[in-house]
Amino acid sequence: MKNRRIKRWTQLLACLLTAVILMTGGAAPVMAQGTHKSYTGEEFLEIMEGIIDWKKSAMGYSKDENLFQTAFAEGAGTTAADWFPVGIGRSGYPDDYSAYLAVLGDQITKKYTKHGTLDRSKATEWHRISLAVLSLGGDPTDIGTDGDGNHVNLIADGSYYRGKTTWLGNQGINGMIWGLIQMDSLRYVIPEDATDTRDGIVKYLLSQQKENGGFSLIPDAVEADVDITGMAVQALAPYYNSEQTYTYTRNVTKEEETRTVRQAVDDSLALLSQEQSDEGDYSSWGSPNSESVSQVIVALCSLGINPAEDERFIKNGNTLVDGLMKYRLEDGGFIHSKEADPNNPTADPTKSNDMASQQALYALTALCRYYGGMRSLYDFRPEQSSEVKSQIAQVQKETAELPVEPGAGDREKIQGIFDKYLQIPPEERCYVYSYHKLADAMEAQGIQNTSESLSAAMNLNTSGSGTVGTLFGEAMEFSVNVPFSSEDAKKVTELPDSITTESYTLVVSLLDKWNKSENKDAYAEEKEILEKKKAEIEAIQEEIDAINQEVIDKLYPVDRISLKEKETVKSIVARCKKLSEYDQKQIQQYEDIQRAETMIRNRTTAVWLGAVLGILAVILIIFVVLHMKKRKRQKLAEKMMPAEDDEEDWED
Repeated sequence: MKNRRIKRWTQLLACLLTAVILMTGGAAPVMAQGTHKSYTGEEFLEIMEGIIDWKKSAMGYSKDENLFQTAFAEGAGTTAADWFPVGIGRSGYPDDYSAYLAVLGDQITKKYTKHGTLDRSKATEWHRISLAVLSLGGDPTDIGTDGDGNHVNLIADGSYYRGKTTWLGNQGINGMIWGLIQMDSLRYVIPEDATDTRDGIVKYLLSQQKENGGFSLIPDAVEADVDITGMAVQALAPYYNSEQTYTYTRNVTKEEETRTVRQAVDDSLALLSQEQSDEGDYSSWGSPNSESVSQVIVALCSLGINPAEDERFIKNGNTLVDGLMKYRLEDGGFIHSKEADPNNPTADPTKSNDMASQQALYALTALCRYYGGMRSLYDFRPEQSSEVKSQIAQVQKETAELPVEPGAGDREKIQGIFDKYLQIPPEERCYVYSYHKLADAMEAQGIQNTSESLSAAMNLNTSGSGTVGTLFGEAMEFSVNVPFSSEDAKKVTELPDSITTESYTLVVSLLDKWNKSENKDAYAEEKEILEKKKAEIEAIQEEIDAINQEVIDKLYPVDRISLKEKETVKSIVARCKKLSEYDQKQIQQYEDIQRAETMIRNRTTAVWLGAVLGILAVILIIFVVLHMKKRKRQKLAEKMMPAEDDEEDWED
């Protein structure tokens, strides 16, 4: 049923997307020397669903099952897992969003309770998790609790109050880029006592731009990196239409500059165009790869630039989409690179991998959202009203009709377009993708630009839930007060007596639902059972973690293990055997434990075998010696015994 429903909605939306793609000229011209392929809206959605199906298969799930369950959901709060929810949530692909959010909340609570933080140095932990929460319709300003029972605010802790513990840029430019994206994800209000502000981060990012227009993780590097440049453009995109100038000292040249964001981003776009290969893709650190293409696609879509039409990003007839699709395998997943790299296990050209597939999924989501006239990938506000969309469309239409070089006769028309632009709410003006053309025309005609600073208009929300996408169907509604049903109660009673960590996601999601329900009092007994099961699961997980740590501390390197570790290995093996078969497989070092046990057994056998052989050798030596002595006595006796002739003579 779920697949049929998805297919029905997919067909409807695909028709719309295809129409939009054709109207925007999305099908780039096919040139003989290229390998260009045009894609319909339906094909894009099928490719996205194929990525999700690949991941389900990799997890051992069927296509009809949810991805957000058991083993996958247990990874909530990690880089390996969190980017899939971004692509899935922003596209609106059906899954158990509540289950993933529940596990995220539980993981956040555990880390804050135990360590008081998500990470000692990496601010991007807060940024990534916040985006995952928003993508699934959650509120990152209120998820999980700390050791004192206070609600955790990921936005505050990860961006504008980050400086109270560690400098936001401690992780390098990456922390600043994603900190700004996090701030703007729901246009959060930045308090007066903030340690970092929007303008401060924008200024910092501009100061880190290389002379060639790009950005890099390495501050003093001359060359730029495509991935980081793409991410920086994504962060700066909401400010592209702002006339606000920033004065800063550029890190590389040590010279003071005053520029707008648009000037800086245009330099970045020029570099990205220049670095694109004839096949439509990019290289990073000398290796052609899919992730770089994905980041550039997201960057262009955030600026309203069509990756399949803009001539700056068509090389040899190939678009960015062509450059991405060359990394797609038949199983539906994407590979990192087509070149094998012995120093990088993920660069296996025969196997789809998580990072490449995650980024391809959300890049295609960004592309489809752009074609569908939706908000950009990292703008989680509700979709624009029809009135605002109409205002934006009118300004864009009239701007597009302006001549390439407007003359004095166009002055009144230009002023009229600008007046209509000013009627658009400042917080929505970043979606007027043709504004740069209007601004240039105004400057050429000497028309004063009185538009407000866009960063000042971004202080909109202090909290709130993210808006889930609708590419695969109707908008999903999320309520804080969800009733705990009799069906939920049945799931509680059906939990196994001997619980394992396999039930972790189910237990946590049911407990989370109970806590949010209006009728919780009617299911007090179920709460007790769930809390008991959760405590048992946590005890098992603690034992698994302890075993993992003991293996690292006492048995590594396993290749050098000796009989001195026999009792340690024996103890660890005994602890493992007390766990269920499922939980044994959750031990990261389980194979090492088995290998250590085998090595100890083999060496013990070798010692016993050596001892037995030694004893046999001694017995053999004794036997030989005794045998030799016996032979010697026999020979001596023979010599002393008289011959037969002598006996006869004696008798005579």
